[in-house]
Amino acid sequence: MMKKYFYILTLFVLSISACKKDEPVGGTSVQDLSGEWWVQIDGEGDYYGISTYNTADNSLSQMWLNFTNLKGDADNTVFGKVSVNLDNKTFTGQKVVNVGTYEYSTPPTFTVTNGKVTPNGAVGPSSKATTDAIALDVEFSDDPGTVYHLKGYHRTKFVGDDH
Repeated sequence: MMKKYFYILTLFVLSISACKKDEPVGGTSVQDLSGEWWVQIDGEGDYYGISTYNTADNSLSQMWLNFTNLKGDADNTVFGKVSVNLDNKTFTGQKVVNVGTYEYSTPPTFTVTNGKVTPNGAVGPSSKATTDAIALDVEFSDDPGTVYHLKGYHRTKFVGDDH
């Protein structure tokens, strides 16, 4: 009987010691600026989804900005790298090369000014959950002179806040 308890205790100790703890997952260098965003032009009308995310080399000075849902469609994607200032949570880009696909003509470049993420600066329209705000001005080379003033909020993942 004692031998049976010894084997059970030994198996228990071995199973606990064999458990490997997961290492904590780190963030990306631009995580405070990254995400899916719902924006409106001039703060009115339809919402458009844009996204921001880190570069493959996890750059401290650049991030991807994707305008496909604002300017493109399934066949025409519009995105490129913009410069970031992590301390101020700002981003800009002059004549950013569009690395997406564009079937109609030469892919447009775009210029981003006044890009800013404000932590806890917005609330979801339905959920009223506090989330980050985003604002930026963008001009596309295939529509020169038209500056889109985009304002919006970080996606909350509440169904009522998705558009």
